[in-house]
Amino acid sequence: MGNSIAHKTRYALTFLCFILVVLFTLFLFTKRTLEPYLSFYQPSFHIHSSNAAFIDGNQTLDTAHENREMCDLYTGTWVKDDDYPIYKPGSCPYVDEAFDCQSNGRPDSNYLRWRWKPDGCDLPRFNATDFLERLRGKRLMLVGDSMNRNQFESILCLLREGLTNKSKMYEVHGYKITKERGYFIFKFEDYNCTVVFVRSHFLVKEGIRINEQGNSNPTLSIDKIDKTSDRWKQADILIFNTAHWWVHGKTARGINYYKEGDYLYLKLDAVEAYRRALKTWARWIDENIKPEAKLVLYRGYSSAHFRGGDWNSGGSCTGESEPILSGAVLDTYPFKMKIVEEVIQEMEVPVILLNITRLTNSRKDGHPGIYGKALKEGKTNSMRREDCSHWCLPGVPDAWNELIYATLVLKK
Repeated sequence: MGNSIAHKTRYALTFLCFILVVLFTLFLFTKRTLEPYLSFYQPSFHIHSSNAAFIDGNQTLDTAHENREMCDLYTGTWVKDDDYPIYKPGSCPYVDEAFDCQSNGRPDSNYLRWRWKPDGCDLPRFNATDFLERLRGKRLMLVGDSMNRNQFESILCLLREGLTNKSKMYEVHGYKITKERGYFIFKFEDYNCTVVFVRSHFLVKEGIRINEQGNSNPTLSIDKIDKTSDRWKQADILIFNTAHWWVHGKTARGINYYKEGDYLYLKLDAVEAYRRALKTWARWIDENIKPEAKLVLYRGYSSAHFRGGDWNSGGSCTGESEPILSGAVLDTYPFKMKIVEEVIQEMEVPVILLNITRLTNSRKDGHPGIYGKALKEGKTNSMRREDCSHWCLPGVPDAWNELIYATLVLKK
């Protein structure tokens, strides 16, 4: 009798051990299989690379980190996609009149149907609801010139597509977006998050000096951060840019314009001034940003496409209807972007370079040209300047924000 009980006990223990081994094996297998998908939802701002690999365009991550180097998000081509644009022309109330090309009479629409595709992978399909969920309780801030306002309007329109009740998205002060105003805060009530634009043409301090004749002249203190920087500290995700204002007027000539301390340079090369200003910005980031709590991106130079002159000398882009898909122009890379890369590499705080320069090289078809507010109002004038720097919306800046979304999806 005793031997029978002992035998049954040993059998039961053996069977139990077998079951535990099977369960443990299944646990390890399931964890390893699902881990890449589960990590998709982990809230963290730690990301040190802009390279990543996707299996497909449905937000499914590749299963192994070692494959991330296979795909550079910023090397690729534009492909036709009939599912684009993501929001319909004229549907978004946050596109200012200068960028609303269809409403301003642009007759063609093929420029709206191009999607950026990196070589070797696809971007995840943009999901406005998921983007908003990732922004829940946070503040995303774009700091820069009118190119960042162009991008800011794009991101508002993209995120608006994820709202069931669009009245719960609004500018907190009731301001309408115009180029005259340099500060906007948009609240998304259901997600307790905000998207903010802060105008800062140079990221360093603009000022005024009085010359010997009593006249006031603008100056740029390349060793001092911009006066809007206190606002930057309030953000969880920061997207910076500066570039286009460094080629205008006194900025380009550099005569009696740049200052360091109390010293006013009689003449300073604009490229060198740009380098010193970026280092001032980088120093501020290193001293004021905690990388474990905030995410910092710097958007690269956005290409202009003037033919037959510059922005102030009759340059034109009207009539361009297709991207440039081959040729040496696609590899054009301004020296200022090399400076940006060098400065970022020397920083202590990791900054993601949203390197959209080559991406925009090909999109000569994406600018407003003559299709601005003046044309809409019937104010045609052969001497009117065309806009071949900014972008129509919907349009190219939507792709920049798709890349930001991909970055948030991939953050580790």
